[in-house]
Amino acid sequence: MTIPVEARAHQGREAGIVSRLLAAGLDLVVVTVVLVATYGGWCVALFVLRPRSFTFPQPSSELVFVAYVLVAVACLALPWWIDGRSYGQHVMGLRVTTLDGELMRLPRAVLRALVCVAFPLGLLWVVVSRRDAALHDVLLRTTVHYDWTTWRDR
Repeated sequence: MTIPVEARAHQGREAGIVSRLLAAGLDLVVVTVVLVATYGGWCVALFVLRPRSFTFPQPSSELVFVAYVLVAVACLALPWWIDGRSYGQHVMGLRVTTLDGELMRLPRAVLRALVCVAFPLGLLWVVVSRRDAALHDVLLRTTVHYDWTTWRDR
């Protein structure tokens, strides 16, 4: 893959707070869309099964919270494990790797996703970090850098 001329100067550099916040925002949109689509599918299934007695389901706040955590962790951990980038990071040209430049194994990707979901403000540590590392990067020895190549191009 050819890297755009404008991006070549940034290729491989650690990503800053703006790029990472934009990617996180896009990932939050993806999680929200998945949750809304799941609720919509649940409503359609109930309507098809019981059209005369259909009412919109009202899930408990605990169920919504658990569903959010599960979907958010899956939407982050699986792409990090497979290709090193979530959807938002793909759009922003970012990749998450270990400090050795390798893709994370699944347990580390899941743990990183859990930390990100449980403590999203840890991302703000990028502002004071010398290596542009968020709290979860420091804890799990990962880095986020600009990378417009596909993992298979390496």
